Amino acid sequence: MRKLRAALDVLYLLGGIGGALSLALIALVIAAQVGGRFLGHAVAGADDLTAFAVAASALLPLAYAFRHGAHIRVDLVLGRLSGAPRRVMEALALLLAALITAAFAWSLLDLAADSLEFDDVAQGSVAWKLWPPQALCGLGAALFALALLDDLVVHLAGGTPSYRRHEEKSAMDRAAEEL
Repeated sequence: MRKLRAALDVLYLLGGIGGALSLALIALVIAAQVGGRFLGHAVAGADDLTAFAVAASALLPLAYAFRHGAHIRVDLVLGRLSGAPRRVMEALALLLAALITAAFAWSLLDLAADSLEFDDVAQGSVAWKLWPPQALCGLGAALFALALLDDLVVHLAGGTPSYRRHEEKSAMDRAAEEL
């Protein structure tokens, strides 16, 4: 079981790293645009490349952020429940979120497969292939669905889901842990 937990944590971490690399790509493209303007040159395809990186930076790290308590949770209903009703509602919420996220991931990955099959390209100044950024977004959504299912299994087994472990810590404790 420890090997499975370690493997899942590595997958979530890789998603977080992918999101960080996407942010770094955005910075590099912007720096190239600024430098290009200073030297009188335009960077072809920069707008499309930035848009692809923004989408990847939003979706790839979702699972990592979720597992580390960085998502905002609104407990309007669950906060008022305790005992068995709360456990059931939490399980239903995790299941529903996992199903919706899995459907989203499936749609994105299907779109990427279609783009690959039909050789779809961006409409900007550079004909970038569309399937790689679409696949990265689908992968990010799939990792998030996996993280939700992971916490659902932990919850159903009587353990403490990741979001609960992190909500029990104060903001100062979490900040010190990050350092």
